[in-house]
Amino acid sequence: MRLLPQHKLSYVLIMFSIAAAAYGGLRYLGANMNERIITHQRPELPYADAVEVAPGSEYFFTWGVTASPRMKEIAKNSVENRYGDTYQQTFSVLTQLTADLAEVGLTLRDVVNVRAYIVADPEPDFDGWNRAYKQFFGTVSNPHKPARTTVGISRLFHSDYRVEVEFTAVFPDGRGPHVVGTRHHERYTRLSRTETSEQWKSYGRPVWPMSTGKATAADTGMFLSSSVRPESMIPNAPPGFFMFGNIAQQSTSLFKQMGAQLKEAGLGFEDVFFIRACVYPGKDSIGKSFAAFNKEYNKYFNNSKNPNRPTRTVMSTPGFNYRKQNISIEYYAAYPNDSDRDFTLAKSASGTTRKVVDSQPIASAGVAIAPDARMVFLAGSIPSVEGDMKEQAASALEALKTRVELAGGSLSDLVHIRAYIAQGDTKTLDNRISEWEALYQETFGSDNPPAITTLPVVSIVGGGMIELEAAAAIKD
Repeated sequence: MRLLPQHKLSYVLIMFSIAAAAYGGLRYLGANMNERIITHQRPELPYADAVEVAPGSEYFFTWGVTASPRMKEIAKNSVENRYGDTYQQTFSVLTQLTADLAEVGLTLRDVVNVRAYIVADPEPDFDGWNRAYKQFFGTVSNPHKPARTTVGISRLFHSDYRVEVEFTAVFPDGRGPHVVGTRHHERYTRLSRTETSEQWKSYGRPVWPMSTGKATAADTGMFLSSSVRPESMIPNAPPGFFMFGNIAQQSTSLFKQMGAQLKEAGLGFEDVFFIRACVYPGKDSIGKSFAAFNKEYNKYFNNSKNPNRPTRTVMSTPGFNYRKQNISIEYYAAYPNDSDRDFTLAKSASGTTRKVVDSQPIASAGVAIAPDARMVFLAGSIPSVEGDMKEQAASALEALKTRVELAGGSLSDLVHIRAYIAQGDTKTLDNRISEWEALYQETFGSDNPPAITTLPVVSIVGGGMIELEAAAAIKD
């Protein structure tokens, strides 16, 4: 038998070791994929079309994360921007979110939904976002792909921020802070946090007005709200005579409506675990607007009466500033164990919300989701046609329908639908929103429709007029 030279033999052994390690690593990843998650993904896409979650799962909702000034390796490579460009900030943000997941016993393989807001400067750098994103998901070391939505926005709290990202993740069986005896449960117990609900565990610094994450317990019934916009200060005024006041008065209106909606749904401010706020660029500075919103926020949260600090995402979009509405919010809440809510159906609507253009009722103020429903998270869907708004909205909705059907559901199972509308001039935007809302009513009717958020944004991936994302709840 002919022997290989020593250097060639060493090379073969090294390559064999690398291959064996890679094979073992992939087997390990495969064996440790989250069994509570089923993904429907295509090789050509960096995200999943849909992600199913088993009934009764424990969730982790993160806050909206932006680039950290502590990431000095970004700052030293940037002359114009001390936080880096879109690619660098995305890498920073996803690294931070990976660490936040690890703190509660999760990995990137447990993420079911990603929502990304990319600042336009003057146009959003979607390529930079995607380039960094692909280093974390759909890789050899992490083949998992979550559902994802990406939109272009006006700006974030700091003028140098380019990216904000939020995750929704699911705990595998036997892991996380709710599992007594695990190190993550013991670690949380040492934090000695004050919670207003037995349905979650909070993370983040106690001095902050919001949590960095909320870990919900198994079998938690949830309430997802429609978008809440300021009410006119002149009741029953014609559309051209609406008056909404300054940002402080509008924030007061939002939380007043929120309180009424929660009460009707059998909940209170102590049950809210997530808030998403959109502040629109108006005559006031963004910082001043955020400060006014926070002042009103602190009347309801993070105080001696209600120490609850919801997880929160805040950004600025074109929104409805052209209508002199400078802010909107949406929120999630958790039903306590002793709730008398009837969860016979997978979802049930509560209250009503209004159309954007004429303020007539269009949908529920929010939807309650049964704790034993199978959740499905659907990726943002864009139109595949280049027609007018009516054609593009129908195309995007058809794509959404195809995605929910992958999980054995239908459009009637949707519990929340978010429509991002590319901005135009006032008349163009109103027409686009009216076309979308007409399609929504035609599709879902008035019998238990999904909660709805309609939000004008700077731009949509692919240059279309609309992008739709949704979540569904299914009782098998």
